[in-house]
Formats: sequence, structure tokens, C-alpha cells
Amino acid sequence: MQVAVLAADWLAGRRTPGFRRLGVGLAQIEAGFAAIEPTVRDGVCSMQPRMGYDPHSRAVELDDQSRRRGIRMRYITTERSLALYPLITSEMPHVQFGPVPVQLMVIDDRTLVIAGPLSETGQPTAWLATRADLVERSRAIFEATWARSRPAVPEGMDPPFTRRQCEVARRVVRGAKDAGIARELDISLRTVAADVAQLMQGVGATSRAELAMILLGGTDLPRSPRPRPRPPAEPAEHD
Repeated sequence: MQVAVLAADWLAGRRTPGFRRLGVGLAQIEAGFAAIEPTVRDGVCSMQPRMGYDPHSRAVELDDQSRRRGIRMRYITTERSLALYPLITSEMPHVQFGPVPVQLMVIDDRTLVIAGPLSETGQPTAWLATRADLVERSRAIFEATWARSRPAVPEGMDPPFTRRQCEVARRVVRGAKDAGIARELDISLRTVAADVAQLMQGVGATSRAELAMILLGGTDLPRSPRPRPRPPAEPAEHD
């Protein structure tokens, strides 16, 4: 409620210290996150009730970029996201499933990005807050939810699909042919075909078209992709 009031005040031109709009629509919001990412120093706590699959989104790339810099990333979503984004546990194996009450992100314990009311055209809006009261309250909500969540990929297990298979999947959804995928990823046609077959088996698709539809969240999964048992480590060789 407080966010809605502050958003209405901002839109009306009234002063809202420590609170402003980050963007309207997914493209603007993602661009806002891309601008923020290099400034993150410690950690990101994010919770979203549902996460959908967008094969053109930079979200996974930005997440990987932060993790490579040593940023601690903690994400929570509901299990419903698995139907809307079947690759979520493969592209974001650190995600956890839990009861998510609100869509927000706390950055370095001092900045909050939170969902606001829809725009006049029905687009999602995101708002940036540095107000201590909003940040502290949101962090408390996140920690309480984190305590009730569980890893989507349990310890000792591997994600359902490899990173390369996820890259193949994105290109399948975009309509790329096997030859084009092979050239772009510098792999063989046989490897592309094997990856597509593995993806189809993992989500229960019977055709390439159905695979694309399922990956885009166009239907509830006939069979949710499950984490794979991690193969035992190779014994070390001794001289």
C-alpha cells in the first residue's frame, strides 16, 4: 500500500525523497537492472511470485555477470514458475522455491527495487527506493520467506539441463534451425540434435513445436524437468 501511495505521489509530481520510478514495461525495467548491475558490491536478494521465460531476456546473463564478480545472489520464486519457465532450475540453479508474498529485490541492503501498480496501458512498473524504512521492511520480508524456502536443485544434484542445452533451447524457441544453432554455438549438428532430443524428453514434448510451446510456458508441463543425480567424482590418479 505504501508503495502504491508513493507511486501515485511521484506520478502526480509531488516530492518523494528516496523513491522514484525505475521503468515501465519489461524492456525498460531490464535496462534499469543492466545499469544497476555494475554498481552492486555485496549481494542481491530477489523474490518474484512467478518468473516467466523470455528467450531474448538478458536476466540470466546479468545474473551470471554478478556471480562471476563474487556477488551473493539469493532468489526465491514459487513452484508455479517451473511451468512458466521450465529452464529456471537449469539457468538459475541457485533459485529456491517458497511462498512469495511480494515482488521485490534488495541490493546491498541499501537499495530496493519493488513492483508497483500497472501503468495506464497495463505494463508492469518497477520502482527504486533508498528509504531506510522500505529497505529494512523488505529485507525482513525476504529473510522470513527465505527461511521457509527450499533449494530448487538439492545438494548433490545437478540441474535438469546443461548450460549448452539451455543455449540450444533459446535458439529453438527463437525459430533457429539446427544448422544455424550449430554454427552459432560452434558445435556439431549431431550434438544439436542430441540436445534437442534431451530437452524434449525432459519436458515431455513430442515435437519440436511442442517443445517451444512448453518452454514459453504455453502449457502446464506434462512432466516437470527434475534435477539429475550428480555423477560420482573420478578417483584421483597417483604417481
